[in-house]
Amino acid sequence: MSTLATLALLTTIVTAVWVLLLRPTSKEEQDNTPVDDQRVSPLLRGIQHLLSDKPDLALQDMVEVAKLRSESTEVYMALGEMFLSQGEIGRAVRIHQNILARPHVPQDLYIQAHFALAKDFQTGGLLDRALRHYQKVLDVQSDHLDALRASLRIRELSHEWQEAESLLSRVERIQDTNVSLHRAYLWAEMSEQCLQKKDITQARQYAEQSLNISEHCTHAYLVMVTIELHEKNIPSVLANIHRMQSMSADFLHLLVPILYPKYSELLMQCWQESHHHELGLTWLERLAEEETRNPIENDIQLTPKYLRESLRLAALGQEGDDPLIEHAKIWRKQMKRYHCKYCGVDVVEMYWQCPQCHIWGSSVLSQEDNGFKELT
Repeated sequence: MSTLATLALLTTIVTAVWVLLLRPTSKEEQDNTPVDDQRVSPLLRGIQHLLSDKPDLALQDMVEVAKLRSESTEVYMALGEMFLSQGEIGRAVRIHQNILARPHVPQDLYIQAHFALAKDFQTGGLLDRALRHYQKVLDVQSDHLDALRASLRIRELSHEWQEAESLLSRVERIQDTNVSLHRAYLWAEMSEQCLQKKDITQARQYAEQSLNISEHCTHAYLVMVTIELHEKNIPSVLANIHRMQSMSADFLHLLVPILYPKYSELLMQCWQESHHHELGLTWLERLAEEETRNPIENDIQLTPKYLRESLRLAALGQEGDDPLIEHAKIWRKQMKRYHCKYCGVDVVEMYWQCPQCHIWGSSVLSQEDNGFKELT
């Protein structure tokens, strides 16, 4: 958390405590003036530390205030958030557990405390414990969107795709929105998982389900091609390649590691039909890894369209004294090949789910890099 956010949270805590201390009191509470005075002193010190940009010292004073007024659950919840933001997960957990240990906890506070405790465990990497507490929230409030989204994220991180798809359906119903591409990628992940277990029949069913949901799910096409190759069903391989060429042409290059070298003729057919530059470049880069020159290189005639494409071709040159080739080789190793069309993060490898904003199917090819424009 940034210093500004930390100060803002501390300010909220101070305000809450100040209001609690100054609210109208009953006659019985008025007889407790010395204790109130004890609370005012650390509160004033906390305000002074806050104004002096010393959030750590201010936090210590707020803890003392909370101890003196143990019934102030709002203060404890705010302190738990503060501890979590500073990485003191153990202290945040203890605060939220103590709130839940109180007798007759109101329902709204029960939900808040369990949700906060789930966040504590999720931040600490204890995902199973986090899921249990998110579920306690959902047991009471089944349409709690934040708990559903957090649970969905954990299921995706754990590659529990069927559970993730079920949670996504609940989110979709509550929000009344269509997230078909997200769901299609979850089914594609299920298919990939079955394929790794050699369960070809189930993998095919899941991949077909994925494409029925969204024809823009690139991952599902790749899985289908792999399945049909395993079954040696070349007509179906070609049919899926043609569908992919129609719906996801920018990602035809992902077929290279699947088809080369055993099915190079299919790869050449795909190249001749599409002449997609990324496909040609990826294939040439794969050929360059071989110790001897491959005659296929002569059949891949590619005229660079962007400066980055020229540099990638230059990087395939032979070792020598040409400094351009050496610089191109270094640049290619650092080249960010994809970026997310939503959050803009640049990455080297292909991710079906953006590693930053976590949106599925958001990666696109980077055609320009550091101001490189299309060549004319």
